[in-house]
Amino acid sequence: MAVLAMEKVQILGMKTDLPKILNLLQKKGVMQVEEINEDNDLNLETVEKEDHDVDLIVANTDFAIKLLSPYAQKRPIWAGKPTLTAESALGTVKGGFDYKACVKECQSVEEAFNAAQNRLSALENEQLLLNNWSKLSFALNTPRETSHVNIYLGETPTLELDNLKTALKELGSLTSLDVVQENGPASFVIIAIAKEKAADSKQLLAKAKFQEIELPVLDVTAAERLKQITTEKIEAQKDLDAQTENLTKLAKQLENLQIVHDVFAWQQEDQRVREKLRGTTYSFVVTGWIAMLDLEKLQKQLNEKFPSSAIEKIQPEEGEESPILLHNKRTSWPFESVTRLYGFPLANEVDPTPFLATFFIVFFALCLTDAGYGLMLFLIMFLMLKFFNLPKESTGLIRLLMWGGVLTMVAGYFFGGYFGLTAEQAPGFMINEGGSFKGQILNPAAGSGPLIFLVLALTLGIVQVLIGKAINGWWKIKQKQYLDAVLDSFLWIYFLVAIMSFGLAASGALIPIEYAGILKWCVIAGVIAMILTQGRKQKSIAAKAGIGVLSLYGLVGYLGDILSYSRIMALGLGTGIIAFAMNIIAALAYDLIPYVGIVVAILVLIVGHTMNLVLSALGAFIHSARLQFVEFFSKFMEGGGTGFKPFKRTCKYIVIT
Repeated sequence: MAVLAMEKVQILGMKTDLPKILNLLQKKGVMQVEEINEDNDLNLETVEKEDHDVDLIVANTDFAIKLLSPYAQKRPIWAGKPTLTAESALGTVKGGFDYKACVKECQSVEEAFNAAQNRLSALENEQLLLNNWSKLSFALNTPRETSHVNIYLGETPTLELDNLKTALKELGSLTSLDVVQENGPASFVIIAIAKEKAADSKQLLAKAKFQEIELPVLDVTAAERLKQITTEKIEAQKDLDAQTENLTKLAKQLENLQIVHDVFAWQQEDQRVREKLRGTTYSFVVTGWIAMLDLEKLQKQLNEKFPSSAIEKIQPEEGEESPILLHNKRTSWPFESVTRLYGFPLANEVDPTPFLATFFIVFFALCLTDAGYGLMLFLIMFLMLKFFNLPKESTGLIRLLMWGGVLTMVAGYFFGGYFGLTAEQAPGFMINEGGSFKGQILNPAAGSGPLIFLVLALTLGIVQVLIGKAINGWWKIKQKQYLDAVLDSFLWIYFLVAIMSFGLAASGALIPIEYAGILKWCVIAGVIAMILTQGRKQKSIAAKAGIGVLSLYGLVGYLGDILSYSRIMALGLGTGIIAFAMNIIAALAYDLIPYVGIVVAILVLIVGHTMNLVLSALGAFIHSARLQFVEFFSKFMEGGGTGFKPFKRTCKYIVIT
């Protein structure tokens, strides 16, 4: 339950051992390799030049995978990615599968497929164009110009035809307009105009919105060409179908291609690491970060397998920050998915994961407050873990939601939430003698329930804010910043508790009113202490006093933080109200729609409650996480650390066990 301590190390060895040492490092995945500073005093050089063959293989196999994926048999969603050992993956590459020939064939088939598809598309466009000229009486290669006349083929709005004919007649006897085909609002026409009238005709044609159309120049009529196109389309479609069949056959090799891609991606990563190394003719140096708990194990393995190698700790460069690797127990590990959404803490900060876990899961449950929804959520997540082949990094969030469902069932039991049912609608075995749900201690939607729910939410907010300040003080003590811990953390806790206690005593709530006088002096003492201490780091007395007074304004920020927890009550009420509304709509459908009313009611219940569960769970997750990020983390953590990125076998398409 901490940010693991990291050490910067360097591994020195003989170049003959380099491939095996890098293979060991990649297999273990415990070291983040860094580039060695060029300005070194060891006169080291780059170990190896870049190998573009590996990059080409990765790019080509990725192309083939994307090409074939739509034609491959779909794996069941629960099957996940292909899972195999590293040895079997390497065996596929070194064995009988000729990935180069497969990629080459993919490239050839894609080229033929695209050619057939483009041909078919071109024929369809030509057919669409010539359909409007199917009644044209002369061949398409007939000259459009004589010694005295220009001939135009084009389109004009049908409403403009009469005006255009009249205007053309006025130009002279060598003009004519013939309608080839009317197609609704557009008419396709042939216009002949004497050459000496060409200048006058331009404005006339533009006024009639005439648009000239370029037809293909062929020695057949449009009708004859349309018959040819029909035949050619059949042939093009046959070619396209044949190439589709070829792609479907090639898609049977998709899994092998995925294995080859990921294996060569390992080699690609190996190449990237080699570019960071430096060495001499016979030796090499690897520099990077490793967690302290992994250092001893790696050192032992290197000494056993490579006696001529050595690993030693080195000092980080000035200003260099170590990467962050979180390590939590099994119970709090799923909540790392929440922490990672926010980012990583700095190396000198506490890991917030174990502290947020309890609060997050409680807030999540209170935002749902429906035992039925909790049961559904638990079962869905449990079945996913049981039957879906999921990579380990994905199971954390699933486990978090599963336990969120369990706690939601508990909250629903105490709040009387069961799919939005009222006590009158629920089965008798769920109801006690008083007419309420068994185990229910609060009805959040009736009487004083909403107010009590709000007080509960704000109380949880107060507790979390105070714990956040306590964590801040505890961590400062661990860092031996004792004065800052007392004055910047514990003093604020005292001050906030004193103010809240005085408010409760003054109002006669929870604390007897006779204690109000004592608590008033506790608040005054807190104000004086704040003014005297919060500006202590300033140089002048005036600045110390000014900052001390201004620090009291921080109360407004804490008040805003605490009020933010009212969203728990709002979301909890919203879930139940929407569920109740779905039940009413289903009941109305059942009562008012004859014959099929029961079917409609069932559909409303299934779709409505499913959507409410999805949206409410999403809202519960987002808002519970927001309370951690904004109201809780800000009390003890700055964040901004860089995650640990070890040199390992990273897979895109397969899972290595």
